[in-house]
Amino acid sequence: MPKEKTPEEVYDELVTGGLYEEANLDGDEIGKVLKLAAEDYGFGKELRKISNANWRVIFNINYDVLRELCDQMMRFKKQKISNHQGLFAFVMLKFPELELDWKFFETIRNVRNQNKYKGADITRDMWKKVEFQMDLYISTLKKEIERRLKIV
Repeated sequence: MPKEKTPEEVYDELVTGGLYEEANLDGDEIGKVLKLAAEDYGFGKELRKISNANWRVIFNINYDVLRELCDQMMRFKKQKISNHQGLFAFVMLKFPELELDWKFFETIRNVRNQNKYKGADITRDMWKKVEFQMDLYISTLKKEIERRLKIV
């Protein structure tokens, strides 16, 4: 099993590989994406209430919302990347004041990748282990984006 990389190692590797790209800082666009992410998140919260909920779908909606919010955070530094690990590493390193946890990002990224690329299902127990932190991070990022949009 490969050694887990630190966010610094991931970032440095991807910078060297030229994977981070310049992006525009467009407040209107960020606002629109934020609105859509909030709608998706709200829909995902409603799905949690269904008696025979599909936890894989719920996990993936929330993961995508979190990833999208991180992507929008990158825009404030005029950067973008399609690599999810690189995205999370960037947000960890460039926004330390948010006090986000690298291990959490790696956990959810690995769960998502096992599901998307190896066909592993996501159970209720798997979701319940990450639910609180997922909600907290989505809320934290959403508030930070809204705060930054006021000063753009």
